Amino acid sequence: MELAKARATRDRYLTALHYRDFRWIMLGSLGGQSAYWALIIARGVLVLEMTDSAGWVGVATFAAMVPRFVMPPFAGYLADRFDRRSVLAIAYVLQTLNVLLLAGLAFADLLGVGILIGLSLLNGTFRAFQMTATQALVPNLVSKKHLLNAIALNQMSLQGARLVGPALIAPALIFGGTSAAFLACAVLYVVSIASILAVRTRSTGALTKGAGMLTSIVEAASYAWADRRLRVIFILIALHCAMTMSFETILPVLSQQVLGEPEHANNLMMAVGAGALVGVFAISGIRNSQSRGIILLVAGALSGASMIVLASATNLASALVGAAAMGGTQAAFMAIAGAMVQALAPDEMRGRITGFSHIIIGGTMAVLNLVNGFAADAIGVSNLLWILGLGFTAIVVASLALGSLRGIYRGAVEAPAAAA
Repeated sequence: MELAKARATRDRYLTALHYRDFRWIMLGSLGGQSAYWALIIARGVLVLEMTDSAGWVGVATFAAMVPRFVMPPFAGYLADRFDRRSVLAIAYVLQTLNVLLLAGLAFADLLGVGILIGLSLLNGTFRAFQMTATQALVPNLVSKKHLLNAIALNQMSLQGARLVGPALIAPALIFGGTSAAFLACAVLYVVSIASILAVRTRSTGALTKGAGMLTSIVEAASYAWADRRLRVIFILIALHCAMTMSFETILPVLSQQVLGEPEHANNLMMAVGAGALVGVFAISGIRNSQSRGIILLVAGALSGASMIVLASATNLASALVGAAAMGGTQAAFMAIAGAMVQALAPDEMRGRITGFSHIIIGGTMAVLNLVNGFAADAIGVSNLLWILGLGFTAIVVASLALGSLRGIYRGAVEAPAAAA
């Protein structure tokens, strides 16, 4: 009886892993995302060493993230027009070549701040295509009844990469410096390429040869704006990403100003990733739409409150607790919100609508990471965390006054949308 109960629990939380191609996609995503977050830390440490400026760390992080403010609609068009697996494989190949060039220049001592920022911009551009194609492909790999679980588990690979990536490059960063860390990131991208090439599923959207890019993008944008539930979810996601998830610039600064060592940023990012793994796994087995809505509300409020815990940290142990709490609550919120977007998006335009969600997520995080770097210099990193954390918690509480969001919190988003 106990064994049967344990199997039932396992199946509930890990159902999507029964699908072969989904397992390969998740492994590829874990490799690529781990490389990306490891690069964020390694570049931040290197720029801080070069310039001793939180503002320049913000510029480097902004460069890696800002392409998600521009490129996702075009990435979504390609994911709806061409084979999504092929688009994804090409994105991983380009990222691998990019980081190999970064490592080579670093080893040759030819890497200046300007070149590093330029390569960060290219890395972010390729990642925009990677993430859009991945999220457009995932719903094609599992049955509709297992879609939420698949999205949650894929979110685990995204959020858990904040732990895995920095952990895997830690030895290289300690013993070989940032140059060796960059090379380790290239190895992670190679793992992603091999994983994606093992995927057998082929899928595209409803676009055919000759479909205009601009017209197709406008069509999907009009659909997303006309759907009131999609519209308010997008707005809530934008505020969440802007105020609670734009912390990549802050971590090296907090580590230097409060903890005394900028390298502790790697430990804090790992704590965020560990908390994210726990948070996403905890909600991956939830099937009731009303429960998902309530958790969206609670996780949103707590993601703001957890920033206050980090702002109050005075040593590494308390900072790790705050970072882990941030990771868990933010990941749970984003997994549920992302599942709602996928549930409301018809498959024939899922790539393009996913692209718009990446503009909201990546664009706001890019801009606010830039702003937060200079804000940390101006008012202090702890004060900044207090302001952002209290602000978003207040927004979540105020959102209860909106009827459309109250409906979502009560379970208004249920099943994946059928193709129109």
